[in-house]
Amino acid sequence: MFYATQEFVNHLKKEELKYTLHEAEDPESGKDRVIVKFGGENISDIVIQFFFSDDSEDAGVRIFDIVKVPEMKSNKMIKVINDLNNKYRFAKFCLDTKDDTIQLEIDLIFRQHDIGAICMEAMLRALRICDDSYPELMKELWA
Repeated sequence: MFYATQEFVNHLKKEELKYTLHEAEDPESGKDRVIVKFGGENISDIVIQFFFSDDSEDAGVRIFDIVKVPEMKSNKMIKVINDLNNKYRFAKFCLDTKDDTIQLEIDLIFRQHDIGAICMEAMLRALRICDDSYPELMKELWA
């Protein structure tokens, strides 16, 4: 397990949060993955995934499959995604054209101190942003 992964896992344990850990199969080219699941006020299941690389100076935070977008609604959803990207400073919404789903991305950079606290803050922000944005996404989907 990479150093940054261990620091975040230690922080999750301290906060008594459940998680799933998938260590990189090949430490030289792979990434450790930590998965944490939550329920929100607007969306029942939010699965936040952290991807840690071996240099322990960055992490990718992802929430995949927030909304499945029918192909005929893709152009309209792009406008909503752009509006959300303008609204939130640290998070980015994307439409994955491989499976027509919307995902949330936050990329982190850090040094080898306060990793657990930084990742925890990013996780809570991602959770809040995803949950707060869900009604806007669904409004356009059902319009």
